[in-house]
Amino acid sequence: MAEKTVLKLNKISKIYIVGKRKNAAKAQKAIQKLHKRYEKECENSASSRKETEKLLDRAQELFANEKYEESYRVLTGKAVKVRPKDRGAVVHALNGVDLEIKKGDLVAIVGPSGSGKSTLLNMLGLLDSPSAGQIFLENMDVTSIKGKRLPSIRANDLGFVFQAFNLIPSLTALENVMLPLKYAGISSSKRREMAVKALKMVGLGDRLNHTPNELSGGQSQRVAIARSIVNNPAIIFGDELTGELDSKMTQEVMELIQKLNKEGQTFIIVTHNQDVAKMCKRVIHMKDGKIEKEKTN
Repeated sequence: MAEKTVLKLNKISKIYIVGKRKNAAKAQKAIQKLHKRYEKECENSASSRKETEKLLDRAQELFANEKYEESYRVLTGKAVKVRPKDRGAVVHALNGVDLEIKKGDLVAIVGPSGSGKSTLLNMLGLLDSPSAGQIFLENMDVTSIKGKRLPSIRANDLGFVFQAFNLIPSLTALENVMLPLKYAGISSSKRREMAVKALKMVGLGDRLNHTPNELSGGQSQRVAIARSIVNNPAIIFGDELTGELDSKMTQEVMELIQKLNKEGQTFIIVTHNQDVAKMCKRVIHMKDGKIEKEKTN
């Protein structure tokens, strides 16, 4: 039986227009307007959606090739004058990315600096919104959700582990893991029970009352992982989570992640470390804001 899709990106683009690039801004606005129409046609299974999709793909391709006037004309039927004196830049951080994450995946996202991997992680983790496209979390279109609801979705459905651990120095390992549960409104006794269980899962049942400065780097990252799994999220995101660890500690942390993954936890990890990527099931290579290739280990 195929695993269900927990996260899906559909034609995701992230574009930053810096300075006065009026034609680019006009074309981008027209693309966003058409994409909204396309989303509604998909929801209603409208017969016109295939034609709309073709038009959208064509306009986005022209935009990606910096043919902003032509992209705008294709969408609106109106011409705009070329503005050679406009100053500024158009940065295509992500360019029409399609991606599906299945339950139980262990995915590494790799690529050179500036390839779009961190921007992609921000989209997957709902930390940023796309210029165009849709993001589905467990079949829910989160791009159509009001911003005020997103923190609640992130808190309940997603977990994050960062390179710098982000532990509060004055709190014990147990208190650090309990903290997100407090903001979720869970009772004190239940918070303690859940945090102890999470710390035992990462092999730190004997370090509950140790503060971060009493732990090694690998142990601190284990506390951060325990904090990320404590509320049983659909997906955990790691941003260079072994970046501050030596090779031995990196191996230990990745073996822990593999163990949790075998128990059903889904992980997406951005990394420069090829040894980390080799320990993941899928490796996605980013280049110039696109998925260049994907391989399975």
